[in-house]
Amino acid sequence: MSFDFKKTTQSFDNLSFKERMSSVFHLFKNTFVVIGRDDDILKPFYRMLIYVSVMVILFFYGVFGFWFDLPFQFLAFFIAFLLFLYKYFYYNKQELRMSWIVNEVIIGNDPGYKESVAVSKAMKSQIRKIAWMDIAMAVANKSKSNEKGFMAGLINLIIAGLGEVWDLINHYLIPSVAIDKLDIKPAIEKMKKLKDQVPETLVGVFGIDFLGKVIRKVVGPVYLILVLLALGGGVLFGGSLPSQEFNFNNPDFPIQSLQFSWIPLVFAMFIGKLFSGFFERMVTSVKVIYFTIFYTKITHPDSIAEDLREELTNYLKLDQVDEVRNLDKQDPHSDS
Repeated sequence: MSFDFKKTTQSFDNLSFKERMSSVFHLFKNTFVVIGRDDDILKPFYRMLIYVSVMVILFFYGVFGFWFDLPFQFLAFFIAFLLFLYKYFYYNKQELRMSWIVNEVIIGNDPGYKESVAVSKAMKSQIRKIAWMDIAMAVANKSKSNEKGFMAGLINLIIAGLGEVWDLINHYLIPSVAIDKLDIKPAIEKMKKLKDQVPETLVGVFGIDFLGKVIRKVVGPVYLILVLLALGGGVLFGGSLPSQEFNFNNPDFPIQSLQFSWIPLVFAMFIGKLFSGFFERMVTSVKVIYFTIFYTKITHPDSIAEDLREELTNYLKLDQVDEVRNLDKQDPHSDS
């Protein structure tokens, strides 16, 4: 059996936004069936939502302090900055806990969130390493526009040799650590061989980043709507909120001056940032659940509870999603 991971991913990327959203909708719906088996699966997700809420609220509290003279304005900025730096470590810790709980559920156990905390404490070193890798990739993505820069060169040096398996690392590193307690180097080595273990029925969806670009394409229109409403609000409430006056020294212009308040625009950014933060955490949680099940199916198929095996295989195959199911028909690249 051969498998062209990049070709499969590109085929899925060629789907229209409507088709991609259809596949994502079905995936979300079926993921809730999995979640319904144990409420503890959602506890890491709730904690991530609280974290992003506190981070965003503190930052914008500091911003609004410039207009309303709020107490502890700079302290709020400072704490928000610390939370922003630490978020990679916190999110990876919660994702690892979620992955461990999901695995325990599908093998027939009844895990608790407190047990997942104990498991994550034993893997602090791996969590830190994954977080640093996430930071490195985030910096590398920011540096793409200046590839000749020192920072881009340094990052490329650090991640040299990971290119061929980076997409798989993004998907399967968390479950490989949570389930098999692997350190990062052995886990990465395992990624290179993982595709050879994929059951033939699941080859078509093994490496698909089915949620790729969805966050940007969903959040973008939301921000656009919020900004348009905020611009109207800035003009409408320009006389009642702290505002700035714009003078137009042009006799042909119908309006010679305009009172505009920036507060509605900042408030719109606040709402947009909360929404994008929530949506990103939801998408990430679905990916953790999906790829944890996939990893277990590949590496420990016999450990999955017998009554769940067929149901989980259908879940992984995204059988209800025509757009995904037809990928192999459109662009076949697997054989047995």
